[in-house]
Amino acid sequence: MRQRSSYPKPFKAQVVQECLQPGATVSSVAISHGINANVIRKWLPIYRDKPVAPLPAFVPLQPIPKRHADEAVVIALPLGDKSITVKWPISDPDGC
Repeated sequence: MRQRSSYPKPFKAQVVQECLQPGATVSSVAISHGINANVIRKWLPIYRDKPVAPLPAFVPLQPIPKRHADEAVVIALPLGDKSITVKWPISDPDGC
């Protein structure tokens, strides 16, 4: 069974404000957001007169730490009781 979607209040207010724009229909706004129009109709009386809080323009991410130049890519292929190992530095990917 599918779980019911939950939307943040600022998003609901923004969608309702889009519905109130001249020429907009609840159905067209619902389709553009992938939401059932009946869900938006329930939001209309609740969020019609509330100011729209802007949604964040980006989602902050943690940067990935830089790799050290001395790191190497290692591939080991076992062949019975022996193995073949290939190593090359990350700083020179075309050198292998």
